[in-house]
Amino acid sequence: MNIIFLDTETTGLTDGKLIQLAYKIQGQSDMLVEYYKPPVPIEYEAMGIHHITQKQVDDKPAFKDTETYKNLPKLLADGILVAHNAKFDIGILQNEGIQTGQYICTYKVAYRLYDYPNHKLQSLRYRWGIELDEARAHDAEGDVLVLEKAFDHMLADYCEREKVSKEKAIEYFIQISKEAVLLKTLNLGKYKGMTFEEVKVKDLEYLFWMRDKMDNKTEDLVFTLEYHLGK
Repeated sequence: MNIIFLDTETTGLTDGKLIQLAYKIQGQSDMLVEYYKPPVPIEYEAMGIHHITQKQVDDKPAFKDTETYKNLPKLLADGILVAHNAKFDIGILQNEGIQTGQYICTYKVAYRLYDYPNHKLQSLRYRWGIELDEARAHDAEGDVLVLEKAFDHMLADYCEREKVSKEKAIEYFIQISKEAVLLKTLNLGKYKGMTFEEVKVKDLEYLFWMRDKMDNKTEDLVFTLEYHLGK
């Protein structure tokens, strides 16, 4: 099966619409990079991350008017999508009517394999010495270039560490990607930076509040809260 390294950029940080798509098939030198005119304006907060402005996309076609929109579903159905925080990109594609098949989330793989304080793609890039032209460092094209090298690094490292084939490693990566992550520390709220075990001792009721009343909880946060409150 083809491995497809993919990244999206959107109009917003939560429920955005697609404005840029980049993907590269493993073993091929070419990369598809396209921009699209979205049905809603690009939020300034999103511009501050990917640096794509409204002016850059106003003369581009809508995603559903492109050949990519027609061809991408079969490519993803027959291959393995690789993305960092894959559920975000999968969700964006699904909002555009594109269904996906098997996938690997390199964030979840990195979180499982390495005890680092940060598993963001750019942090892994600097930690592992992945070279990249800074002009391409923020948008989908740059992320795909880093993504491929980060994936290759983890794949080779895991194969060497566990003495398994690449095929077995990929099977394991796919399985990891389906599972919720057991978070180590809180990344929001008044106890940000503390471990869940520390908060459990200090203020157990706060964890119950997070579980029962906090809005917009991620799958990983729910899993972590249930784990600690069930112990």
